[in-house]
Amino acid sequence: MKASTIKLATLLKITIIVLAFLCSNVSLIAQLGGGSSYRFLDLANSSRIQGLGGKNISLSDSDVNLTISNPALLDSTQSGSITLNYHNYIGDINYGFSSFTHHVKNIGTFNLAMMYANYGKFKRADASGQINGEFVANDLALMVGYGRAIDSNIRIGANLKFFNSIYDFYYSNGLAVDLAASYHKPNSLFSAGLVIQNIGFSFSKFSENEALPLDIQAGVTYKLRHAPFRFSLTLANLQQWDLTYDDPLAPQDFDPNTFEPIPAAEPTILDKAAGHVIFATEIVLSKNFNIQLGYNIRRRQELRFLDKKGMVGFSGGVAFKVKKFHLNYSVASYNLAGNSHSFSITTNIHDFRYKN
Repeated sequence: MKASTIKLATLLKITIIVLAFLCSNVSLIAQLGGGSSYRFLDLANSSRIQGLGGKNISLSDSDVNLTISNPALLDSTQSGSITLNYHNYIGDINYGFSSFTHHVKNIGTFNLAMMYANYGKFKRADASGQINGEFVANDLALMVGYGRAIDSNIRIGANLKFFNSIYDFYYSNGLAVDLAASYHKPNSLFSAGLVIQNIGFSFSKFSENEALPLDIQAGVTYKLRHAPFRFSLTLANLQQWDLTYDDPLAPQDFDPNTFEPIPAAEPTILDKAAGHVIFATEIVLSKNFNIQLGYNIRRRQELRFLDKKGMVGFSGGVAFKVKKFHLNYSVASYNLAGNSHSFSITTNIHDFRYKN
């Protein structure tokens, strides 16, 4: 048996043990549906990720924008990369990511990143409703990522995050860690990833009952050999099987004979399984031009209107290169009220060095 196969088998065994431990403590750490704070840590960090459905950890190429989601993808080819991402989210909410990557020989590749989210201005009022000014709310996260190769096929990585939230007079901060692994055989059409995001705690809290948005993700990507299509399947929130919830605003049906309310149908196994799934496709037309398409099933389940679904849950984007700059634009539909638009620009400082 080849050494790479043995190492992959060992990695899979470790993964199973970690997942089993986390799932055995699911009641402690799996907080969803409003049960956790610092949800900004869950936001798509780049325009390309947004175009791919909001989450992707298995796509493996030289794009440094993918490494915030999976730091195991950091490698020496990205050294010197600088990236800026801007997201016009929903309403007055705007957020952005920026990062710089540097490789240290015989040690690994490091990524320094910052995320800033601004939620706009709010009116401050007292208990009687009297307006007495305005206040702002924002979040900030500083991240240090690290990635290195175990062998030619397997890479591991981690993110260390310090985050701070300020809402008027109230503030909270803490630390979190992401653990990641990636598998990609050189010249292969297949790649895979595993990430455990947001393991940590807060130093100061808004309230006593707060938890970080833990998210265990697994994904695979495959490119067709003789066609320009690259497909990705990402499974998110694997630490909790049932992601469904009872919508208090859902229309109530009544029995026409007894006028008693009819209980809503229980979610099926298929409904629960589908809530974890994100499909994505890239149309790779050239090395410097591709189109992204994504479908986030859970987003569509939760945010659509029953009588008018529209394009909720779908997303798309386009990436291209202009001289020494890689550009990406994407749009994602969260609800019928509006879409989220995102733009990123990436370059490498080494490309600007004078060459004889």
